[in-house]
Amino acid sequence: MEIIIEIAKFVLRAIYAIFKLFKTRNKITFLSRQSNTPSIDFMLLEQELKSRSKDTKFVMLTKRIESGIKAKIGYAFHIFEQMYHVATSRIVILDGYQIVISVLNHKKDLKVVQLWHALGSLKKFGYSIMDKGEGSKSSIIHKMNMHKNYDIVLSSSKIAKNNFAEAFNMKKNKVVVMGLPRIDFLQSDKYRKMTIDKIFKQYPSLDNGKKQIVYVPTFRKNAQDGVRVEDIVSRVDYTKYNLIVKLHHDKELVYTDNKENVVFGNIATGMEFLHIADYVITDYSAITFEALIAGKPVYYYVYDYENYKNARDMYIDFKDEMPGVISENPDEILQAIQNDVRFEKKTEEFIKKYVSTCEKNNTAELAKYILKMM
Repeated sequence: MEIIIEIAKFVLRAIYAIFKLFKTRNKITFLSRQSNTPSIDFMLLEQELKSRSKDTKFVMLTKRIESGIKAKIGYAFHIFEQMYHVATSRIVILDGYQIVISVLNHKKDLKVVQLWHALGSLKKFGYSIMDKGEGSKSSIIHKMNMHKNYDIVLSSSKIAKNNFAEAFNMKKNKVVVMGLPRIDFLQSDKYRKMTIDKIFKQYPSLDNGKKQIVYVPTFRKNAQDGVRVEDIVSRVDYTKYNLIVKLHHDKELVYTDNKENVVFGNIATGMEFLHIADYVITDYSAITFEALIAGKPVYYYVYDYENYKNARDMYIDFKDEMPGVISENPDEILQAIQNDVRFEKKTEEFIKKYVSTCEKNNTAELAKYILKMM
């Protein structure tokens, strides 16, 4: 495996050396493998940057690495496209690890900004869990130059700054506390209305006057039995509630009448579904930060807490600090929703500590910061 990685790196660097002969343009390139479509952060930031810099070219390259030989060959060609645009850009903006950024040697005037796809630091990742549980092997991390060549990484608070510096194995002065565009999205009445209209258009059965429960479980890399969606689906009282289950990087399941009557789709992100939510159920997912900012009560169904903690661990003292009902019992979670249990003071303290960037105009401030880098 390591020999294959070294050969691939040699080939990519040789090809990239040719691309670097092309002239650098007044261009900003967005790269992501989190989704095949641009994230809310990318879309809002690009829109703001375009309004402020008319002579700048923008390139959006978002593509997931899917399973299967054919898909992986297709992604290999996508990497060549990435290499060309990175070699000819002044700034590259990421929301996750990218091979072409960390593995290749870039022009000295290229600036790389890492937004990261999680708003705050909840579950550990990167170098924080190297050679542990769900973490990657140190030999692979070092061979793939994991999280190298970033000029700036954004974080949501001073505490998150320390955690991100550890996870990315970089100096703290390169981690900047600054809000992401998604905070504006979550606090905007305009985007709220637009998003609800979009969801109701696709799922008109949700517009029935019932309260909306949104269940967003986190991805489990090594879980034997997967996510226990049925635990929640089978217990919801559908005379009072609708249920939307949004799986990680996958489809949504919409229930409005009973557990047998389910509609499948993939038209919105978990963050978008927060605009329709009255109650949010999750576990160790960083969507808890977005849900709390959006003013939604959060309930934590943690049926595998000890196993997950041993496999992944967290930056936060989970059971002491999370501002919501925490239980391994699904009946207790649904009963808490039925009783409308909320932790308003604890929520306020949590947000202040872990997301200190809740002021408005985050997109504009970030756009100004990036254009200064040019």
